[in-house]
Amino acid sequence: MPIMNKSLQYFIFFSCLLFFSCDFSKQINSTGKSIEVILVRGESCSEYAFDIFKQNFIVPQKPLLETEIYGEKKNIFHVIPILEKDFNSIFRTHKNIVFVNFADQFTIKSKKDLWANNQNVYQCSIDENQKKNYGKIISFAENVGKKIKKNEITKRATNYSKTTPKNIQNYLRKNYNLSASVPSRFFIIDSLNTNLNLRGDTKKSSQRILVSSFNLEPTIDNIILEQNRMARNYISSDIKGTYAVIEERASLYIDTLIQNKQEKINIKGLWKMEGDFMGGGFFTTLIINPVNKKKTLVSLYLYAPGENKANYILDLEAILSSVSYISN
Repeated sequence: MPIMNKSLQYFIFFSCLLFFSCDFSKQINSTGKSIEVILVRGESCSEYAFDIFKQNFIVPQKPLLETEIYGEKKNIFHVIPILEKDFNSIFRTHKNIVFVNFADQFTIKSKKDLWANNQNVYQCSIDENQKKNYGKIISFAENVGKKIKKNEITKRATNYSKTTPKNIQNYLRKNYNLSASVPSRFFIIDSLNTNLNLRGDTKKSSQRILVSSFNLEPTIDNIILEQNRMARNYISSDIKGTYAVIEERASLYIDTLIQNKQEKINIKGLWKMEGDFMGGGFFTTLIINPVNKKKTLVSLYLYAPGENKANYILDLEAILSSVSYISN
C-alpha cells in the first residue's frame, strides 16, 4: 500500500508539471547560469536515496591541474538541492531542473522549455526498494550528469555556429574543407603555411586554437609529436625562448569515435610552458576525412589561472564536437 501511494504521488506530481507548461510561460526567458542545476527531491524519494544521488551527481572538470596535482575533483555543475515543497516560481524558470522521485525502475525523461525558453527539465525515477540498488543509484546519477553535460555542449555548439567569425569560417573551408562552431571572441593571429593560429580572450582567461594538416600515421605518439611542434612555433609567454608543450607527467584522456561517418581521435591533457610558470588544459582532435582520408589536427589550449574552469571547458569541448568535414 505505501508503494501505491508513492506511485500515485509521483503520477500527480508529473501531471502537475504538464499542466503548468502552458504556452504563455514559454515566453519567459530562462534564468540562472548555464551550469547551474536545481536538484529537487520529490516527496516520494527518501532522504537517504536522494543524498546518494546528490553526492554522485558529478561530472568532473577534465583536464584540470588541481585534479592531477592534488586529486581534487571539481564538478562541472553548480548544484542547488531543494525539497519539492520549496519548488516555487523562483526556481521554475532556471535553465536546468532535475526532479528525483521514487519508482519501481530507473528512468530519465526530459522536456525542453517547460516553464521558460532555453530550459531543460529532467524527470528522474530511482528504484530504492532494495539495498542492492544503491549502487545503481550511483551510476544512474553519473549518467544523468553526463546527459546534461552532453545537452549543454550541443546547445553551445549550435549557438556558436551562428556567431563564428566569417574570416575563420572561410579559412577553414578553403584550406581544410572543415566547418567548426567558434565563439565570436576568437580572431586570427597567424595563417602562414596553411597553419591556422586563433586566439580568444575573456577578462580572466585566454584560449588558443591551432589547426594544421596531419601527414603522419594516426597514432597517439604522432599526434602528440605534431601538437608539440605546432605549440612550440605558435604559443609562448612574454619571456623570450618559452614555448608550450604537453605535460608528460599528467594523465592523458583518450577516446576514438565515429560521428557522421567521420573518425575522430580525441585527447585531453595538461600543457606547461617551458621556461615559465604557466600551464593549463588542452583538448585535441585528429579528424579523418572519410572520402580522401586526409587528416587535420585541431588543438585547443586553455589558460585561466585561479578560475573555475567549468564554463571554459564546456566551450572548448563544444568547439571540438562541432569540427567536421564539409560534404561536397
